[in-house]
Amino acid sequence: MSRYPAVLALALLCLSLACGKDEPDGGGNPSPDDTLEGSWRTDGYGLAIRFQGTKVELFEITSTSCLPWISGELVDGTLPEADLHFRVADHRLLIEDPGTLHVTGQSAPLPEDCSKPVSQPNDPVLNFEIFWRTFAEQYALFDLYGVDWQARYAQFRSRVTPTTTDVELFTLLSEMLAPLTDGHIRLVAGEEVFNPKSLPADFEEHFSDIGPYVLSHYLGGPGVTTAAENRVAWQSLNERVGYIFLGRMEKFSTDPEAGVAAEVAAAGQALDTALAALSTKQALILDVRFNPGGHDAVALALAGRFTDVERTGFYKKTRTPTGFTPQREFRFAPSGPRQFTRPVYLLTSGVTASAAENFTLAMRGLPNVTVIGERTMGALSDVPTRHLPNGWEFGLSVELYTAPDHQIYERVGIPPSVEVPFDGAGFGQGTDRIFQAALERANAGG
Repeated sequence: MSRYPAVLALALLCLSLACGKDEPDGGGNPSPDDTLEGSWRTDGYGLAIRFQGTKVELFEITSTSCLPWISGELVDGTLPEADLHFRVADHRLLIEDPGTLHVTGQSAPLPEDCSKPVSQPNDPVLNFEIFWRTFAEQYALFDLYGVDWQARYAQFRSRVTPTTTDVELFTLLSEMLAPLTDGHIRLVAGEEVFNPKSLPADFEEHFSDIGPYVLSHYLGGPGVTTAAENRVAWQSLNERVGYIFLGRMEKFSTDPEAGVAAEVAAAGQALDTALAALSTKQALILDVRFNPGGHDAVALALAGRFTDVERTGFYKKTRTPTGFTPQREFRFAPSGPRQFTRPVYLLTSGVTASAAENFTLAMRGLPNVTVIGERTMGALSDVPTRHLPNGWEFGLSVELYTAPDHQIYERVGIPPSVEVPFDGAGFGQGTDRIFQAALERANAGG
């Protein structure tokens, strides 16, 4: 599942950024009764699925609503439009993609509302109710943000009437979301977009200085090589130290319709080329300060270029209406033709987000890695897009990630080993404090 905080999308575009398990995985051989035919409900994620022959229909559901999401013809168990593969083992539905997505489901009747068209899709009361209930049953982080969602209902529901306008409803829903300063939350109504998380003040204030500096020093300039749609760039800093810039954890492929597997392959090939070019270096600086995320599968594959043994990358569990699914472990192993196990200095900032944070979770446990910079954004979850009858869309964090040491870094961000504040003003003066701190350590061998 691709994801990165909406708050970063425009800013980073301007920068031209251009498995062991704790739950059963159903990996056994299907029994004669293991057939997709019929209807299912997922454990978490708020989906109902109906299979009829080779046709599959997916619906977004709450306890009181059902809206059609996507449908199509299965090809060898895969719905190409969504890059999702469906199978049944041990009487349980498994939904997977070529990355880290692993959704389980149980056989269950399709909710009655799924067979009925919405009679008044623009009804503001109906749209408010579906929006509120989707968060109530699927959002994973209320406790971390200290928000009583039931109290928010009591506060805002009375303000919605059948005559509430679209502008008024959008404003009200935005106000209701405001305390959830989660970089993954977004509400989209046509051209109007609301995200309760702001960019770090220093980054936002000095963006006009930061962008040109990054473009001229890390994505361009003498000695800089780029690959994979400018997602990866590298250069030799001196005889001892090399530098690699990772701009995203997605969109490495030249094919705009590329699935996760193709993205993993393209990302790995680009990083392998960089590591080959820098193979004689005694240390590397690896920069994910401006990386808004993408695919966890890419993050784990890239982390595999820096380890010599299989390790735990992170754990996650998914919110359900009654709690959470069992926790699931995601591991990474040595990958690619070579692994760089000499010192690596990983640079992070307050705009390092999502899958880039999960990359940081995996990397920070390696004995050869030192994290330098600032705490990351603290927005790690996958973010499904949900819809309202009136055509609006919204995203919400449905999972809780934990580090290999079982610490939770949602909201607070992942701390660096060596803290160096991001200095936006310095970029305008031709200096990058975090980079300089890493280079000094790399040169000194410490």
